[in-house]
Amino acid sequence: MVGISELSKTVAKKAGITQKKAADVITEFLNETVSEVDKGSKINLAGFGIFERKKQSARTARNPQTRAEIKVPAKEKFVFRASSKIKYKS
Repeated sequence: MVGISELSKTVAKKAGITQKKAADVITEFLNETVSEVDKGSKINLAGFGIFERKKQSARTARNPQTRAEIKVPAKEKFVFRASSKIKYKS
């Protein structure tokens, strides 16, 4: 798995900037993406994918140990839908 520090090393080399600046830009991009999606916006990055919130309806589930029914309340989920350009690798 690659984290922000590993990703920032590669971005810094390719962009000719410091690793700290690259990490700051990546972190700010992620924070802004979450902030905009939380406000109700869809973030569409052409050729990459779409970030959005989707409503998940309330439902009834079962506890696998006791088989008792559990009411799961409705909630909004943070969702990423990948573009077909990155979804399928040939």
